[in-house]
Amino acid sequence: MKLVEKHRKFANEEEYFLYEEGSELKHELINGNLYEISGSSTYHNKLERHIANLIESLLKQNKFEVLIEGFKVKALHNNFFYPDVIVCTNSFNRYFTTEPVLLVEILSETTRRFDLTDKFIQYQKIPTLQYYLCVEPEQQVIIFYFKTESGEWMTETFTKDESIINLPALDISFMVKDVYKNIRLH
Repeated sequence: MKLVEKHRKFANEEEYFLYEEGSELKHELINGNLYEISGSSTYHNKLERHIANLIESLLKQNKFEVLIEGFKVKALHNNFFYPDVIVCTNSFNRYFTTEPVLLVEILSETTRRFDLTDKFIQYQKIPTLQYYLCVEPEQQVIIFYFKTESGEWMTETFTKDESIINLPALDISFMVKDVYKNIRLH
């Protein structure tokens, strides 16, 4: 991620959204700083779409919405992020949600460290968030963060085809091989 503008002041959220609509590039707003989000590869895009479709096909409850790419999550302190896939309650506005249950990031060389540390620290502060999946595109590895009943965050790493990822708050589960099915690893 590239810092574009330090301490950019927007009068309100709407001004930031209008800035984003008029921009050819997407920007995450973190602590008043604008960070440019790089474009994604064809493979990244296919994997993102595949994961969103997989989750959407498994969801039995229509109280959840699956959103991808250009939709934002608002964290504390007016920080806005663009996860690759969002599963949230049906309460969201035109530009963002404050109530994600699951966030998915497809890792890349340029975002891996940020996604696994700084972004995860921000995401943990979202009260409704239960799960954070970080998917490696170059190899079959899924890093699964989940919130326990006591509110503690735990992590588990999945690499085997038959490993099952359970998301009880969404009443779904799937195997690792389902995430990579029909998607060629580079």
